[in-house]
Amino acid sequence: MNRLKNGLILFILISFLSLVTVIPVACLFKTVTGISCSACGMTRAFLAILHFDLLEACYQNLLSIPFFLFLIFSIFMLLKDFVQNRFSYLPRLLQFLDHYGFILIILLVISFIFNNLKY
Repeated sequence: MNRLKNGLILFILISFLSLVTVIPVACLFKTVTGISCSACGMTRAFLAILHFDLLEACYQNLLSIPFFLFLIFSIFMLLKDFVQNRFSYLPRLLQFLDHYGFILIILLVISFIFNNLKY
């Protein structure tokens, strides 16, 4: 059962990352309000990272490089759990976020401010 959970999560994560690089994505928040959200520019930033243009990635979204590294790490950890037939990474991640989620909120606010000041 653990392998099935990890496999499903990996499939969803990799499918999402693959689709985002192919299909253009418009920000619903920006479309409705006219202001950029914390994640605006993330798709362009990921494409810049894939082309090793880290300065452009930081310009597009300040959190793109840490988030990209987090996604790569998460894929690796989920693959490890899949091979070992465990389900330990996601519960540990949720426990970590439960204790330190405020840091994520602060980073999102900083990204929100940066995204709206750069234009």
